[in-house]
This record gives sequence, structure tokens and C-alpha cells, in this order.
Amino acid sequence: MNERILVVDDEESLRLSLKFKLKSAGFDVEVAVDGEDALEKLKARPADAVLLDINMPRMSGIETLTLIRQQYPQTEAIMLTGFADFSTAIECLKIGAKDYLVKPVDTTELVTRLRSLVRSRSTERALQEVHQEYLGFLTGDVLEPLKKIQSTLDTLAKLPGDAEKERKKALSAAREAADTIEAKVKVLAQFAEEASEAAEGTGEASAMKLTEHLKGIRQGSGR
Repeated sequence: MNERILVVDDEESLRLSLKFKLKSAGFDVEVAVDGEDALEKLKARPADAVLLDINMPRMSGIETLTLIRQQYPQTEAIMLTGFADFSTAIECLKIGAKDYLVKPVDTTELVTRLRSLVRSRSTERALQEVHQEYLGFLTGDVLEPLKKIQSTLDTLAKLPGDAEKERKKALSAAREAADTIEAKVKVLAQFAEEASEAAEGTGEASAMKLTEHLKGIRQGSGR
């Protein structure tokens, strides 16, 4: 799916020029005339990244950036300025902008920075999926058997001295749970080794590979 870019600038010729050039580069592009219009557009349809002019009427680029970071934290921002005001650019970076460019914008450089930005976002999301799957492994595949052992031990503690049959049954269940934990820990060690090898790759594809591999070895171990 093409990454969606929102171009926000009060200068019509620049808006249309950037829209045309970015669409030609393969992006899904929408434009907004100012900050208020941009917020309405984002409310209707989120964007992966926003190209945001610093100097605009009604609502400045800095004000708009502040609201975007608050309301749409998954949307990244690159600031556009008509002059090399580095103090303002630094202020924007502190608020949460990822980058800034001085007009007139070099399209090749802009496309390169946008692709790098959205690629970083995709990689971050993929790594979050690895993290969630890993947590699922620990809570579902390791902690649950531990809870079962604890419950079994509690049951054993309450059994009368002559309840040999119930005691053997409980001990058997505890051993089974312990064997399950041992198998899961081995799977976890296997994943750590595989993750180390996969880490030699970079980016979203590598993170996705880790997630799919962890799912696979969990299923293979009786998830």
C-alpha cells in the first residue's frame, strides 16, 4: 500500500507541484491549505507523514505541529520553511518534527527523506509486533504452566495423609507442567539464537521475519 502524505502549505503553486511530484514517486498525496484544514483532513483520513509549512495564516506550522503530535502521534512531520531559520527548525524538532527542508524544495531530496521516514515507521511497527508476540509467549506459554504448578502444589498441601491416589495424580500434573515449561524455555532459547541471526538483516522485512518465525516455533511446540 502506498504511503499517504499530506502536504500543508498556503501557497497553491507549491502544494500542487509537490502533490504532482510525490504522486509520480508513488505516494498517495492529499493537500491542505493551512493548519486548520490539515487537522480536518487528518481527522477524516490519517496520514503517514505531513509536509508542513512553518509560516501560514490562521494557524502557524508550529501550532499545527503541536496539535498533530498530540492528536495523531503516529503521523510524522517534515517542516518546510522559506528561509534558513535554524532556531525555529530546532524548536520544531523539539516538538516532534522528524526533519525540515528549506524552500525551494529539492524534490529528489524530499522523496529520499520521506521514504526513509516511512520506512523507519514501518520497521518500528514491525518491531512492536515482535515485542507483542514475545510477551505473548512469556505470558501464555511459560507463566500459565507455572501457575498450574503452583495450583497443584497448593492442592498437594491440602491433601490428607492417606490420599495417595490424589497425590500421585497431582504430582503427575505438576511433572507434566514442569516438562511443558522446560520445552517452552528451550523454544525461547531457540528463538533467541534465530533472532540473533535474523538481526544481521535490517528494516521491516527482518522484523517481520522474526515475528513469523516466533509464531512458527510456538505453534510447532504445541502453542
